[in-house]
Amino acid sequence: MHTQPPDPELKEHVWAVFSKYESYIDVEIQQRAVEYFALSQKGPVLMDILAEMPKFPERQSALLRRAEDTEGDAAELSATKLRLQQQMSNALVVSDQRPANGSLPTGKIKMPVASHSMEIAVIEPGIQQANGVISKPDSLSAPPPGADLLGDLLGPLAIEAPPGPVDSTQASSFLANEGPTAASDPLSLAIIGEESTSVQPIGSISERFQGLCLKDSGVLYEDPFIQIGLKAEWRAHHGRLVLFLGNKNTSTLSYVQAVILPPAHLKMQLSHVPDTIPPRAQVQCPLEVVNLRASRDVAVLDFSYKNNTIPVNVKLRLPVVFNKFLQPISMSVDDFFPQWRAFAGPPLKLQEVVRGVKPLSLSEMANLFNSLRITVSPGLDPNPNNLVASTTFYSEAPRATLCLLRVETDPSDRTQLRMTVASSDPIMTFEFKEFIKEQLVNIPTAPPATRVAPSPPPPAAVHASSGITDPADVLAGLI
Repeated sequence: MHTQPPDPELKEHVWAVFSKYESYIDVEIQQRAVEYFALSQKGPVLMDILAEMPKFPERQSALLRRAEDTEGDAAELSATKLRLQQQMSNALVVSDQRPANGSLPTGKIKMPVASHSMEIAVIEPGIQQANGVISKPDSLSAPPPGADLLGDLLGPLAIEAPPGPVDSTQASSFLANEGPTAASDPLSLAIIGEESTSVQPIGSISERFQGLCLKDSGVLYEDPFIQIGLKAEWRAHHGRLVLFLGNKNTSTLSYVQAVILPPAHLKMQLSHVPDTIPPRAQVQCPLEVVNLRASRDVAVLDFSYKNNTIPVNVKLRLPVVFNKFLQPISMSVDDFFPQWRAFAGPPLKLQEVVRGVKPLSLSEMANLFNSLRITVSPGLDPNPNNLVASTTFYSEAPRATLCLLRVETDPSDRTQLRMTVASSDPIMTFEFKEFIKEQLVNIPTAPPATRVAPSPPPPAAVHASSGITDPADVLAGLI
């Protein structure tokens, strides 16, 4: 391609190579072969295409040239501004020092002006009393109570000369005399106590938590200003939650903070939470969870924010609970009983009589276990009043643990039952037994579809209702 004059034999050889690789499996080689084959057929124009690009002279940037031209003007402008600031800072200077006896100075204030100087009398000499208060002559009209003539005259620009030493007794008497005036002055400073929040949550926080223990999406918390939604997915001993922080108000929520307080058996990492949430906006904060071992302890979300001057702080239990790391498993008779007999007794197999159970039929109890990711295998127990179930618990070490459950009920008394649990790990067996007992005594239920309307918030924070009352629908609307 570069030979002059062209070599026909070499050209045919090169074209054959290009044609061969036009349909090559490697896209990069194929693209280059097609391009070079098309260039080689340009004829005499090819030499102009392959010629070296001419060297262009370097040009100075117009922006840099303009900056160099204005550099001197900018320096002169900065010096002028500095001189003006110094003149303004020396605009008002009290010429006399404050006497040591606490009386106000009697003199004149010099105000330098660009063209001339003028002198303003501050205050006429008065009669000094023993308590440090000045009595005015009759020729002067008495100012209104609480008025500060010197402060009104000088304002924020006055720079007083260094005050002399003040006697502690005179200072205390001066404060005693000023006490009633300061108390009656509406502009006087007052000690502000800790602001107590009056924001009440919408709906029951406990019911929302119990409902999220049985499902993976819904509303965790809501008040007149914010709604915290949650969506989770679980894989073995790993979990990923997303917190949806939705600002329902027309003003910005500031000082937003979210701190996770994890128990010892959970490793949790929350992504960055913004300091502010704009009006009618929603932010998403992913939360990664790793289960280290079996435990029934619950993580806590310490959440706080401020709406205008109203601080809000709540501590919410997160539904990262025991049953989220269970994986249901179905077992046949041949699989269940060999495993059941392999766990000889305590501590691998524990039995307890539970009283105070909420009355449930066998079908209702089976539905409860299935919602907790515990599979009920009907027909395995020869007694029709008993239930047999199984599941697998996942943690970092050991990774998977088989858990077996047998519940014996009394048809004549549904408030008590006998429960037997078994697994290959003693701690797992105890935690599994206590978890099942808690669920039978306090049965978790999903939050109701309707809720009591909350008391109307202040007019500035009123949230327009969209007609949706179900928490899951509200979260779906936010997402």
